[in-house]
Amino acid sequence: MTKTPITSAVLLAAGRGKRLRPHTNSTPKPLLPVGGVPTLDLYFTSLAAAGVKDTVVIVNHLAEQIEQYADEVPSRFGITCSTVRQPILDGTASALEAVLIDSRYDKQLKPLISRPFLLIATDYLIPDSFIPDLLTFYLSNPEDIAVSIKTVPEEELASRSSIRFAEDGSITEVVEKPLAGEAPSSYSANLAYVLPAEILQLLADVSCSARGEREVQSAINCFLATQGTARGIVQSAPSEWTPALLKG
Repeated sequence: MTKTPITSAVLLAAGRGKRLRPHTNSTPKPLLPVGGVPTLDLYFTSLAAAGVKDTVVIVNHLAEQIEQYADEVPSRFGITCSTVRQPILDGTASALEAVLIDSRYDKQLKPLISRPFLLIATDYLIPDSFIPDLLTFYLSNPEDIAVSIKTVPEEELASRSSIRFAEDGSITEVVEKPLAGEAPSSYSANLAYVLPAEILQLLADVSCSARGEREVQSAINCFLATQGTARGIVQSAPSEWTPALLKG
């Protein structure tokens, strides 16, 4: 089956950025400056390079600032940009679910996620090629889901995720924060996925993890266990924002 290009994306930008306080007390993490421009510029530059035309940004912490940024995205990047407020910060599954319960869903938002779409966090400093490479990989492989993956030191896996592979190299599970010594591989998932629309039907059944979060990875794992396939592309681990970038 021939796949159609990915032209829509959901960006996760609701978090409080606790690890970067006090910088995120007054500026949401996705708007922290890099070389004089907001971090989100890196994402929209990469999205534009990938041919993405429509976006939804999930917001909560200091939402008004990101909503104001979103108003300028069409003129700056040629990409439509809606914002949706996540009512409670209780995980990425709830963040994506916020799109489904938004009052504009049927008329405005549904068309964007009724076909395969990109779901990506906005926590890192990505290069321009990051999203184009992921979307090209998705189009060139038959699997339903494309996952951006990276290699990480074993001691970091317990605070991240680990990928379980089948013998043919496809992905069978994303194991969130595995116990020490129990990670199925040294590969971890960046929170960047190309997902089928069917994943939305599984969100309601996602329960809270031991950390009290409803994680989209649970819906992905359910999809992989019952009806779909996934494969990962190894991408360089993107760097994180540091206060030193304020001087750039």
